[in-house]
Amino acid sequence: MPEFNLSFKTKKIVFLDLDGTVYLGNKLLPGAKKFLNFLQNQGVFYYFLSNNSSRSKKDYADKISRLGIETTEDRIILSTDGVINFLLSREVRDTYVIGTRSMQDMFIKAGISIDSLNPKYVILGYDTELTYKKLKTGALHLLNGIELLATHPDFVCPTPEGPIPDVGAMLALFEKATGKKPRRIFGKPNPEILSHILKKHKVSSAEIIMIGDRIYTDMELANRLSCDFILVLSGETQPCDLEKLDKLPTLVVENIGAIIKLQENQ
Repeated sequence: MPEFNLSFKTKKIVFLDLDGTVYLGNKLLPGAKKFLNFLQNQGVFYYFLSNNSSRSKKDYADKISRLGIETTEDRIILSTDGVINFLLSREVRDTYVIGTRSMQDMFIKAGISIDSLNPKYVILGYDTELTYKKLKTGALHLLNGIELLATHPDFVCPTPEGPIPDVGAMLALFEKATGKKPRRIFGKPNPEILSHILKKHKVSSAEIIMIGDRIYTDMELANRLSCDFILVLSGETQPCDLEKLDKLPTLVVENIGAIIKLQENQ
C-alpha cells in the first residue's frame, strides 16, 4: 500500500463520501466523528459528497445529525443536484423520474414535472422504492425515442448486509431491455459535481482532498481533478482490488479514523 506522505496543513477543503466512508447503514464508521473534529481544528472545510440519489439533502442532513454529527444541507452535495441544474439550464420542465419519493420531491421543488405524458427525458436514480410499473413506463418512453439521464454510475450500494444493486445495475437492465444507453451520467466521477464549490472557495486541485471507498467513482473523480485521494477500506473496495491499479491512491487506510493516527505519528 502507498506510504503515508500526506499533510492537511496545505489543504483547504476535504470532500467526504458518505456510504461506506462516514457511515455504513445506520452506524458511524470508527473514528468518523473524531476525524471531522480534527478537520475543524485544522481549519479545513469539509463537504459530504454522495452519488446516492435515494434521499434528499434534508434526509441526509437529518440522518447525519441523528448519528451525532451536526451538519446543514448546504454541506451536502448530491448527484441529483447535477441533473436538476442540467434540466433548469435548458429550461426542461417535463420528465419521467424513476426514483424515490424523496428524490422526486427535489425535482418537484425545482419546478420540474416528474410524471409527464410527453417527457423530454427519463431520469433514473437510485430507486429503493422501485416498482415494475416504473420500469415498464420508463422502458416504453425509451423505446419511443426519449433520452435517458442517470444520476450516477455506481453498480452497487454498500450496506451492512452486503452490496446491493444501484443505478449502474439498473442501467444494464434498461440497455438489455431497450438497447438504449444514457445520454449523460451525472455524479461522481464527473468533475461537474464539484465545479460550483471549487469556484465558490477559489481553491486549486492541490488544496483539496477526496476521501471515499470506491475506485471507479471516488478515486476516478480525484484523478480527473488531479487532487489527492484517500481510499478507505470500510466500504466497497477490497485490498486485492489495488493490485489491478496502474496508479495507486495517495493513501489507503482501514477507515477515516486511521488517518488521525497517521497524522499523529507523522
